[in-house]
Amino acid sequence: MKIGIIGTGIIASAIVKGFCTMKTGHEFFLSPRNAEKAASLAAQFSEARVCASNQEAVDNSEWVFICLHKKDFGALSEISFRREHKVLNMSAEMRLLDLKEIVGETALLAHVIPLPFIALGVGPLLVYPEIAQVGELFAPVSDVYFVDKQSDAHTLQIVTGLMSPFNMLLNEIAQFSDEQGIEHDLSVKFLCSLFGALCARASGTPDCDLVELAHEMTPGGYNEQAMNELMANGAISAWRVALDNLLGRLRESR
Repeated sequence: MKIGIIGTGIIASAIVKGFCTMKTGHEFFLSPRNAEKAASLAAQFSEARVCASNQEAVDNSEWVFICLHKKDFGALSEISFRREHKVLNMSAEMRLLDLKEIVGETALLAHVIPLPFIALGVGPLLVYPEIAQVGELFAPVSDVYFVDKQSDAHTLQIVTGLMSPFNMLLNEIAQFSDEQGIEHDLSVKFLCSLFGALCARASGTPDCDLVELAHEMTPGGYNEQAMNELMANGAISAWRVALDNLLGRLRESR
């Protein structure tokens, strides 16, 4: 496949790295909007080429990935799309109906939410609406999940806003271990294994009953004490507050 990318930022870079590392055979035509990142990708992978303009990237491609920030949407009005293009929107702030007015009739138009892990060929990827071709394209580099409504895609995209706080949580726990004399590298690897196992177990829990799983603890034990202290201090509910605020921000932006 020949894939054009408009907006070569963090997510676009991760996509290119994932596809190229997995040797999928796709060619990438990169937007010059972030010259440094685009040049770095072209230097690492023979499948990637930096184009002189957004239009050149689109002209050379069958698929077009739009990876722009809201402030840069104006660049789309300067690009001519073909009816046979397959266009994927990767911006939370852009609705498909609004994007269709800009790009016109295309063979395919979908909302796709990739995450940085795609560079490693792992992690979830959301697609709306359910289009088999999109799932097949991304299957080698991610776990594809289809949603029935764009609002569902936006809700789950908001949840991904907890990635950075989660990493800071891991760092706080690792620092505690460091202060007790544990080697930092061991602390981090142990934590990743621990929380990875917790997620693996949660995904296999009947009826996804996470509350019941959380209460599988010894009365008066360490887990119960930690749960009670964190809940009493609002440390659990604060995550929900953050999600509500992120959702409010998204709705205001549209």
